[in-house]
Amino acid sequence: MGPLETKTKHYILKVENETKAKNVLDLYLRNKLAFEKFEPTRPINFYTIDYHTAMLSRERKAYLDGSFVRYYIYSPSNPNRIIGAVNFNFYFKLNMSYSEIGYKVDSLYQNQGIAYEVLSHLIPLISSAYGINVFHARIHPENYSSIRLATKLGFQVGRVEPKSANIMGKDEDIVRYCLITSQTQ
Repeated sequence: MGPLETKTKHYILKVENETKAKNVLDLYLRNKLAFEKFEPTRPINFYTIDYHTAMLSRERKAYLDGSFVRYYIYSPSNPNRIIGAVNFNFYFKLNMSYSEIGYKVDSLYQNQGIAYEVLSHLIPLISSAYGINVFHARIHPENYSSIRLATKLGFQVGRVEPKSANIMGKDEDIVRYCLITSQTQ
């Protein structure tokens, strides 16, 4: 199991619980249009405290059972404002284990290298803690910032998954990128 909290050179990363539902909701409300254009269509009650309270409860349970972890990103200069998140879904198969990752950074903080710094820290940590050395990122083909980040991290283009994500009510193609890290101990 990975740590509940870890730090990079510039950021604090925390697995949160229900008490942070308002902070999480604030991140999504501030970035509604920016996030929605590349993420799956939201449930009707997504922009409510109740939804995020329940989501954080499910995230904590999944963290404890080792199937998922989401780290919320904070700047030490403003430790109460979530400025992004990185999540890892774990899949343990008989002959191969891998993780699908997702990431987002508040639009006010984009293009500052935050996601690169955080993922450069978390990928080796997750690899070691969970015994995972294959990471997948499913990226919309027009999400150029995410494609640049994945490429900079060493992800390779995998395959197109036709009409595999419903985004803003429309079925969209997604491209799966893959990173294989060195074998874990």
